Amino acid sequence: MRRLLGGVPWPGILILAVLVFALPVVLPPFGVSVATEIFILAIFAVSLGLIIGYAGLVSLGHAAFFGAGAYTVALLGERVANTYALLAAAVLIGGLLALFSGALFVRTSGAYFLMLTLAFAQVLFAVAFEARSVTGGGDGLSVAAVPNFGFGEVTGDYGLYYMMAAFFLGCYLLLRLFVASPAGKAVRGVMENESRMKALGFNTRSYKLLAYGLSGAIASLAGALYAYFNFFVTPDLLGWVFSGQALIMVIVGGAGSLLGPAIGAGFFLLMQEYLSSYTERWQLVMGLIFVAFVLVGRGGVFDLLALAFRKVIPRRIRREFGEDPSPPEPVTTQKEKAL
Repeated sequence: MRRLLGGVPWPGILILAVLVFALPVVLPPFGVSVATEIFILAIFAVSLGLIIGYAGLVSLGHAAFFGAGAYTVALLGERVANTYALLAAAVLIGGLLALFSGALFVRTSGAYFLMLTLAFAQVLFAVAFEARSVTGGGDGLSVAAVPNFGFGEVTGDYGLYYMMAAFFLGCYLLLRLFVASPAGKAVRGVMENESRMKALGFNTRSYKLLAYGLSGAIASLAGALYAYFNFFVTPDLLGWVFSGQALIMVIVGGAGSLLGPAIGAGFFLLMQEYLSSYTERWQLVMGLIFVAFVLVGRGGVFDLLALAFRKVIPRRIRREFGEDPSPPEPVTTQKEKAL
C-alpha cells in the first residue's frame, strides 16, 4: 500500500487541486460555465487516454460509454431522484458494457480493434435514434434529475463547477493510483511488449480487458455528469463524431500521460469557443492543428509544457511533481527472478 501511494505525485496533485478550486475567483460567469464543461470532457478524455497511452488500444467508439452514462441519468432520473444511485448505475452500466464488448474486442488489435469499437458505438447510436418512444430519437431527451448529495440541490454555475471539479480530481487520482499499481504496470508492460509478458505467464487479454472496463466506467461517469450539466441528451453523444473529437483531445493533449488528455480537452473546447466566434469552419482549423501535432508534436501540448517545466524547474523539485529522471523499473522483474 505504501509503495502504491508512493507512486502518486501528491505535491503536484495538491497544487492542481488548489488551482482548480481557486480558478472561479478570476473567471467571469461565462468562463466558469466553460470550465465546468472542460472538467467533464477532461474526465472523458482521460478515460480514453488510459487505454491509448497505457494499454495501446486506440478506440473510435468511446462515446458509446459516455452516451450510455448520459442516457442512464436521463431515463432513470424520471423515476429515481437519488444522485448516488443514478451515478452508480451509470458507472455500472458503462463498466459492464465495456467488459462484455471488450471481451470480444481485445482479441484483436490495431485497425481491427478500432473498427470494432466504431461499429459498436454506431449500433448504440442507431438504437438511441430509432427508439423514439424511449429515448426521444433525434429530438433528444430532457433530463429531469437534479444533483443532490444530501446537502441540498447543486444548482448554479459555481455549484456545478465545484461538483465537476471534485469529480475530475477524484477520477484523476483514481487513475493515477491504478497506473502506479502492479496491475497498471502490467497493463503498461503488455502495451510495450505483449509477447514477452505472455512468455512470463501473464494473461495479457485479462489486463487489456481490465483497463478497457475501467476506462468505460469512467467515461460513463463523465456522460452522467454531462447529463446533470446540460439537462439534455441526444444520440449524438453516442456517435462517431464525438468519439473522434475525444481522440483529437487525447492526441493534441498528449497520449503518454493522464494529465495530457485533460489539457487536450481544455485546449479543444477553448479553441472551439474562440474559433467558432470568428468562423463557421472552425473544424477545419482544428483539423489542421490535429495534423500538425500528429506530424510534429507527437507528445502533444503536455510534452511541450513538460519540456518548459524541465528547463525552468530544478530536478529535485521535479521529482516531487511525479517526474522521475531515472529509468523506470521493469514491470516483470519479479517474474524474471522467479524463472
